[in-house]
Amino acid sequence: MADSGSSTATLRLTIGDLKIAHPITVPNAAVPARDIVPALQGLVNAAVTAAESGQAISCRKGCGACCRQLVPVSRTEGERLLDLVEAMPKERRREIRRRFAAAEAVLAPAGFDKRTGKTDRELSTTYFALGVACPFLEEESCSIHEERPLICREYLVTSPPELCAGPLQEGVTPVAVPKISLAARKLQDEKDEWFPLALLMMWGRSRPKGGTRRTGPEWVQRFLKGVAG
Repeated sequence: MADSGSSTATLRLTIGDLKIAHPITVPNAAVPARDIVPALQGLVNAAVTAAESGQAISCRKGCGACCRQLVPVSRTEGERLLDLVEAMPKERRREIRRRFAAAEAVLAPAGFDKRTGKTDRELSTTYFALGVACPFLEEESCSIHEERPLICREYLVTSPPELCAGPLQEGVTPVAVPKISLAARKLQDEKDEWFPLALLMMWGRSRPKGGTRRTGPEWVQRFLKGVAG
């Protein structure tokens, strides 16, 4: 279904044993990739709902151990999150930027601005050991829950919440959610493009300017190609 401004379609995906049917609405006009992030959020939410069906999820508001893990963010999501911060009231924007600066002061000297010479597992373990909280974390809950990164939506556990704080995550039982979020890393380019969420402001200072504009349906097709790949 389409009108002059947007198109709506039901996407039907089969990923492993999961069957997902989810309606999305995207603009017909040529837009930057960040403008279709809400549609991708809905698609990831649908995949998570299908994967967690019938399981007792332990994650609750106020349980923020996972918000001290390395969160890989794509360029597309980074651009949207920068817009989100810029739209905040002045005092809140200043506080959020202060938290990002504090995180950067720890992570950049530790090499997370370059991420060279280490496996993903080593990066994740080293990051968690630093104890750097996500700058959006408040009272052990996500203050931008509706706009949280795609990969954050895909992380759920069924094990006792207190195990998530362990340095090696021993005994933690994640839900087997398909990592659809990985497709966002190649949405604007062919390379696997990501950076740690806590370095959002550092990335923003040197991020690529401009970028390709495509229609909403074209962006969705590119994303789905990444999911299939």
